[in-house]
Amino acid sequence: MESGKPISTTIFTNHLGKKMKNSPFGSILLLLFLVTANLYGQDPSSPRGVFPVGITAEYGVGKYSVRDEYISKEKYSGTLPYFNLTWSKFHDTYGYFLAAEFQTSNKVKNYNVSAEVYQFSLHQGFLYPLAQASLLTKDLHLFLGPSTELFFFYNKQDIAVSGFDYAQSFAMLISLGAQSEVIVPISSGLQAEASLGLSLLSLGFRMVDMEEEDVSPAKLLTVLSGTNGSIRLGVRYYVFDNLSAKLSYRLQVTRISSWDPLLSAGDNLHVSLTYGF
Repeated sequence: MESGKPISTTIFTNHLGKKMKNSPFGSILLLLFLVTANLYGQDPSSPRGVFPVGITAEYGVGKYSVRDEYISKEKYSGTLPYFNLTWSKFHDTYGYFLAAEFQTSNKVKNYNVSAEVYQFSLHQGFLYPLAQASLLTKDLHLFLGPSTELFFFYNKQDIAVSGFDYAQSFAMLISLGAQSEVIVPISSGLQAEASLGLSLLSLGFRMVDMEEEDVSPAKLLTVLSGTNGSIRLGVRYYVFDNLSAKLSYRLQVTRISSWDPLLSAGDNLHVSLTYGF
């Protein structure tokens, strides 16, 4: 190899150059090809070479449980499908991502009582590569950085109510947090990935009964009184240089205790496709 590019790329580039060197239009195409080949032929042992970039579409399904004590102290369980669209890019010294997540289901139940649950998250963060390490003779790349998140939760039980009884609630967190990523290249085109995201300081909002309680619907929350976090473990395979597929497991936990407690957890199996550009 030369300059980190595969031998096949070098041979093809030389052949293409001979065919197009006398054509202005061909020279432009050749220049674009060289830039693209250099982008996707980067050293896989470098942080830039292993960091997945581009547009990612993701779907997940699994178990979900919630105990929303503003409505009931009972636990409701079911499924909550997961949809995600992420854009990511690696700049000169750091990675950046912007992700939108949406989950909804009316199949969350406690015996014969069902509830409609909606969750939405807008999440962005910066990931800075730390010192490279080794794991069982494989390179280990660790990224760490700050993140921000807007998280919204809505819960509506399908039951009849009267008077001052409530069958719906909501919560929202506007958070500063931290995001970490671990990437271990296993072989050519295959790498293991793990991530941890956690909100650390949040401005929280919660539905309250202001006629019964003298409590503010907005509070400043720490990681002990209100947090949203997730852990993910997965394997990514590069089908082509600019197209990869990933299979992963994700555990998400939301906990708010400054008002009537809210605790939810979901574990899902996810599949995703990433198109790099």
